[in-house]
Amino acid sequence: MVDIIARAQMGDVIWAQLDRDADLYTEILEICRRENIRSGVVLNIVGGLRKARLSLPVVSTSVDAPPGILELEGMMEAQGIGTIGYSADTYDSEDTSGIIYHAGEPNLHIHLTITHEGKSYMGHLIEGCIVRSLHPRSHFTIVLAKTPGALLNFRVSEEKTEKYPNGLPIHDLVQE
Repeated sequence: MVDIIARAQMGDVIWAQLDRDADLYTEILEICRRENIRSGVVLNIVGGLRKARLSLPVVSTSVDAPPGILELEGMMEAQGIGTIGYSADTYDSEDTSGIIYHAGEPNLHIHLTITHEGKSYMGHLIEGCIVRSLHPRSHFTIVLAKTPGALLNFRVSEEKTEKYPNGLPIHDLVQE
């Protein structure tokens, strides 16, 4: 059963074309800062990568285990969608999952699909996905939209477990 619903408006839609060798994650963060996006959606990510880092289940394990990191190099195609929220807390799981959020910064929860050497992988976008292009300005394009009215706050629980020694990551949907 759905227990939380928040309503938002579709605001400005921001298109961006990335430069060759840009880091996809850090570029999206910069756009969020520059365009003052506190609440939004990633409508589309499409383009080529030469390096990829994804946070995803890398080994068969229990359902409560944290994800690991998959790193790939070479010619890849990528597509993705996700949400943009606000990080109320700092969370550092970089050593195990590659995920790190800083309090007071935008929170990117983006699922990226990568095709590499005939295989496809889907995981959380983290730093290290580098744009591939033969030209200085690539055809790598992202489309973001502001969604004022609803806010997805990232926070960390006080509860800690052996597998989550920094606390459990939580996304709280609230009506602004």
